[in-house]
Amino acid sequence: MTRYDITINGRNVRYYEGGGGRPLLLLHGAGATARLWHRQSGPLSGRFRVIAPDLPGFGGSARSPEIKSVRDYARFLSQFLKVLKIDRVSVLGSSMGGWAGLWLAADYPRLVERLALVSPAGVYRPDAMPMTVDEVLREIEKYYVSVSGGALSAEASDELSMAVDTIKSMHEAGGFIPDVEPELTEINAPTLIIWGSEDRVIPPSYAEIFAGAIPGARLRIMEGAGHLPYVERPEEFNGIVIEFFERV
Repeated sequence: MTRYDITINGRNVRYYEGGGGRPLLLLHGAGATARLWHRQSGPLSGRFRVIAPDLPGFGGSARSPEIKSVRDYARFLSQFLKVLKIDRVSVLGSSMGGWAGLWLAADYPRLVERLALVSPAGVYRPDAMPMTVDEVLREIEKYYVSVSGGALSAEASDELSMAVDTIKSMHEAGGFIPDVEPELTEINAPTLIIWGSEDRVIPPSYAEIFAGAIPGARLRIMEGAGHLPYVERPEEFNGIVIEFFERV
């Protein structure tokens, strides 16, 4: 995968690209970066043109004041794809990235060929509450410390600070209020829902909500996996998504 930096709306956007063939867009979750897909980039780029951006406010992509909600990320992604001259793309999105992928499919249906969503956010049930934003922020901080071995580099510290500021700003603007459920019945892209049976961030019971509402959606529960099955069980996960995206 090769790293690129481009300018959209006057701000830097970093993304990674590799492979060839049908384009496949990888969307990370809140607090993560495109680098979290490194266990997928090799296997997937052997079959597809893989494009993995750092969403604005995360990793190497600058914050964008225009982005106040997850739905705004869908608008950004439509601009991003236009700059890359991509007319149609399949999407693999995790958590917040899955939520953004759903909005991309809802607001720009001609852009989205297929959707694979890993524990997507965007729906709420009071009897099965997802982690709060404060809890997510603590998990993100623990993740950065764990991958750095306890001592954050200057780059990692900057990324963490920007991620925390981005999430807090969006939360204060109401950008994380679950809003996508009314759109689910209108999604017309073939969709695969993947969920870890031990997900502590978004309860596995939400899997049935998404799979039941999106027409024709398939559901795959990965037993024993948590919120990031592509990190915990990459070989199994890669096989599942490759089989799905290679369908004609």
